[in-house]
Amino acid sequence: MTKTNSLSKQVFNGARWYVAMRWSVKGMGFISSAFLARLLVPEDFGLVATVLVIFGLISLLFEFGVNWALIQNNNATDDDFNTAWTIRILQALVVSAILMIVAPYIAQWYEDARIEFIVYIVAAATLIKGFENIGIVKFQKEMQFSKDFSFKVFPKILSTAVTIALAFYYQSYMALVVGTLIASSIEVIISYIMCHYRPQFTLKKFSEIWGFSQWVLVRNFADYISQQGDILLLSGMTTATNLGFYRWATELSFMAVTEVQQPFSRVLVPALVKLKTEPTRLIAAYLKALSAMTLVAIPVALGFGAVSQELIPIFLGGGDKWLPIVPIINGLVFFAMATAMYGTSINLLTITGHVKYTAYISWFTAALTIASLYPAYQYLGLIGIAYSRIFIGILTFIVVSALVSKRCNVAIIDIVAAIWRPVFAGIVMYFTLLQLSDMLTVAPWLILVIKIMVGAVIYTSLTLALWYLAGKPATMEADIINKIKTKIIK
Repeated sequence: MTKTNSLSKQVFNGARWYVAMRWSVKGMGFISSAFLARLLVPEDFGLVATVLVIFGLISLLFEFGVNWALIQNNNATDDDFNTAWTIRILQALVVSAILMIVAPYIAQWYEDARIEFIVYIVAAATLIKGFENIGIVKFQKEMQFSKDFSFKVFPKILSTAVTIALAFYYQSYMALVVGTLIASSIEVIISYIMCHYRPQFTLKKFSEIWGFSQWVLVRNFADYISQQGDILLLSGMTTATNLGFYRWATELSFMAVTEVQQPFSRVLVPALVKLKTEPTRLIAAYLKALSAMTLVAIPVALGFGAVSQELIPIFLGGGDKWLPIVPIINGLVFFAMATAMYGTSINLLTITGHVKYTAYISWFTAALTIASLYPAYQYLGLIGIAYSRIFIGILTFIVVSALVSKRCNVAIIDIVAAIWRPVFAGIVMYFTLLQLSDMLTVAPWLILVIKIMVGAVIYTSLTLALWYLAGKPATMEADIINKIKTKIIK
């Protein structure tokens, strides 16, 4: 019991650090985006998105998931870290070389000479990024949350300031491109300043790392297709402006959920690794984590979608310039919600040695994405793609849950019990808030404030009511109420 409480406390404290980290980083990202959206046009973002999606495809061909291999290995030595660092450098060299070679052909394919220069800059940034100190993985592996916080936040502060300055100077896509190069340089320099570990070139542990990472590679490639395949295919079917709209809608739809999911997963994974030899405690921790993720991610995702009509013009500026992304966001937030929910289960499968099944799941999702993208776009345009993603997200969650049930001995009824109350409350909140936009005739900023307040009341009260009617089960709601009571008593 003492060990469990200690680990839970570590996870809770770590989650606070990572939430602070992610929101600090994204807070600066919001500031940067607010400036960039006003200074640049959708075409600028579409140009850069085209290059980055090609870069991502090439990178994944050589991505071995070495960070995962180090984190899940409780007995990792300096040889493991040095080998991982060497692999990452070799990957960066190969990817950069390929980008340099294909740059003219990519520009010719898209009939835009500007793309060639963008590819060259991205190749240079990739090569620089490959030399980042592998020792920073120890911050997460050893749950050194304050150091990990500093490493993520300080470079972001510097790169944000630089990108905004470049946007004022260039007034074009060049700000995004050059900013990427400078950001990579800053991260590498700070990684060696903050971490005293000095890696060395070796491939001594290549076979051990490859034994785990080969399935991560297969999974990552499929993840790329399922997550970026829409942008890759759209780049050949629509204009740079429309691609810019879709890129912004995707980024904003996932941003709110990502800022909850990633900090939580970053702390949860090393904590669950410590429990993988104790199946009963591991499953109990997984269900509690799934409950917590669902409880927070759903109102964040659906709440953002419900207020996007008022928030987007205020945030991005430009009057009605960015309004076409609102209906796309309203569809994609449901896909983001499903992704956050099954992400916890993916972590469990990976930790318990079923990484190959996560690869199968990713390829299943990728196949659905490729099969549905073209007809969805032809019939309903960008909104059709958003609707198809909702279907894919829900179906993937069902498949992942079935695999967790079979491979990790988790009862389906327990998974459903962990998520159904927040899901129901979130959907009721979402559709109620959409009606307020038509009912209220006050200023948009006031509608935004009212919707946020009403949404918080609806979601909280309905979730607690359902928890009470369910017999007050020992779920995340119970933990939150107990913490509140403890604070009040003190």
